[in-house]
Amino acid sequence: MPFIVAILNQKGGTGKTTTTINLGAGLAYSGIRTMLVDLDPQAHTTIGVGVDPDSFSDSMAEVMSVPKKMVSEVVVPTYLPGLYLAPAHIRLAKAAEQAYSRVFRESILAQALKGVDFEIILIDCPPSLGVLTINSLCACDFIIIPCQISRYSLDGLADLLNTIEIVKDLGPTELFQGNHFRILLTMFDRRNRVTNEYILEQLKPYREKTFATLIMKNEALNQAQIAQRAIFDYDAKSSGAQDYQQLTTEFVALWREKRRDNSLAKRPG
Repeated sequence: MPFIVAILNQKGGTGKTTTTINLGAGLAYSGIRTMLVDLDPQAHTTIGVGVDPDSFSDSMAEVMSVPKKMVSEVVVPTYLPGLYLAPAHIRLAKAAEQAYSRVFRESILAQALKGVDFEIILIDCPPSLGVLTINSLCACDFIIIPCQISRYSLDGLADLLNTIEIVKDLGPTELFQGNHFRILLTMFDRRNRVTNEYILEQLKPYREKTFATLIMKNEALNQAQIAQRAIFDYDAKSSGAQDYQQLTTEFVALWREKRRDNSLAKRPG
């Protein structure tokens, strides 16, 4: 069974797409067969790995529409061996609107992901808590919450965690005691000492649920987006590449731990 990860934050500009692309590339370079699911109508993940939104006929828009397609029917390869993409198109916005009137609308994605042959699936969610994001929460095994080092990035964190509790049917204690999510601090600038101290102090209650990796503010990451390449292919010596390699290593260890725990839980007796 694939390990499905939703990368989400209802606030825009926190690094969701950057993380989806570069973590996905890091996993592929580690020999892990990985698929990216672009669930944002803006299609930034699709564009970010060099796939033209007009180069394919079927996308996640058709997966979320009626009659729907399975995700396995819309997957396309990326330029990077071992990394695949279920692309997005602006048509996904209309499909999301229509989904609100459907029965069991929250489970459309979970049903459509059946039969895909990947080890890890990363879902890039839109910056909202609408039907697309709720679908990703229903389908996923784990959640990564990119959080920019700024005052406003903290405002919606409690609401987001409350939404996760409701969708995943977890109490607050269960959410924090279980291995359900991690916060990823992004765009970290060491020069902003006062801001950093304030944000890190506010995040103390979430310390055990925060990745040790910090994604530093790095111009090479922005340039890689323009070049439509993962940071490892654009500038492998940059601090951005080092940060995402560290995140990949940390994430893989977490994934293997969860996989081992699941195997032990399924053993008879």
